[in-house]
Amino acid sequence: MKRLFFIILFFPTIVFSHELKPSIANFKFTQNSTSLNFELKIRTNLEAILANIDPSHSNTNESENSDYYDKLRALKSENLKLEFKKSLKEFRENIYIIQNDIYLKFNIDDIKIEDNDDLKISRETIIYISGYDIEDSKLKVGWSGDYGPLILRVSNYKNNKIYTEYLKINSISRNFSLNYYKKNNFFSATFDYLIIGFEHIIPKGLDHILFIIGLFLFSPNFRPLIIQISMFTLAHTLTIFLGTLNILKIPQNMVEPIIALSISYIAIENIFLKKISLWRPLVVFFFGLLHGLGFAGVITEIGLSQTNFLLSLVSFNLGVELGQLFIILISYFGVAYWIKSKQWYKKFFTNPLSLIISVIGIYWFFERIN
Repeated sequence: MKRLFFIILFFPTIVFSHELKPSIANFKFTQNSTSLNFELKIRTNLEAILANIDPSHSNTNESENSDYYDKLRALKSENLKLEFKKSLKEFRENIYIIQNDIYLKFNIDDIKIEDNDDLKISRETIIYISGYDIEDSKLKVGWSGDYGPLILRVSNYKNNKIYTEYLKINSISRNFSLNYYKKNNFFSATFDYLIIGFEHIIPKGLDHILFIIGLFLFSPNFRPLIIQISMFTLAHTLTIFLGTLNILKIPQNMVEPIIALSISYIAIENIFLKKISLWRPLVVFFFGLLHGLGFAGVITEIGLSQTNFLLSLVSFNLGVELGQLFIILISYFGVAYWIKSKQWYKKFFTNPLSLIISVIGIYWFFERIN
């Protein structure tokens, strides 16, 4: 039992320190007096690529190469650049820029890596690529499945985003062009951002998962659960929109520690409250506002389709809701349905799990303020 508690307590810290996020590729059309050209800026976790971390893992510690990954993270930026240069040929072969089914030649112009002063946080590397004398249509972008999922954002000369696509593992983008029309992007934007929203909860949103489970543990009966989830959904939907539209902005380094505290607060209340009160839904609503700002930070970083801005935002939020619903259904039919009527349910199920969740939330709080 002690070993299980230790794993549950410290595993979330490992996930946050070594979480694998999708890479982001910004493709921009450029032009000089004689030709149409492009610039491609890829923001990625270079250490995970060099360590050959299987992208199907949600975090690097699941990989047998995690020790090598940690050694790369500890390198100074110049030393990591040297490691990258050793595999430059392989990297070039694994970048796909295609037009009319022909693989285009390109240059790797530069690579920027910051020194990693805090090993708790994975650093980002930006790789600058360029190409020349292309046509304005029937382009595709992708990279090796070994490098994981990729968010592609395409901009025109004026730096306006004209196309966005979420590329899963082992996939290449659809055809895009300089003059991309909204009707062509409608269904892809809906599906892509739905998936991004869902995956931000499952498997990547462990803090949001624990918050939902904390709400669920208070009472597995549907009425109090629906009241809480409805308040939480209403609140975070509101701030997702306000945050993404830049109407309400709070720095993420303030939001994330409070989200951690919200997890602890809800879990501690589970232990001492006997029935739902007016105060509980109000508290859940307040914390839902903060979680929504966290979601808004994610979607802002990823970027929204400029041609289907509102559709992308709604789809992302719907994906988040589907992820939450999935957690509730698994929790209810997988566990609570069978034991919720037992006299020992609260004492031996709700209270111990709530205590563990509260400790995790407190740990995250101190980790996030450092």
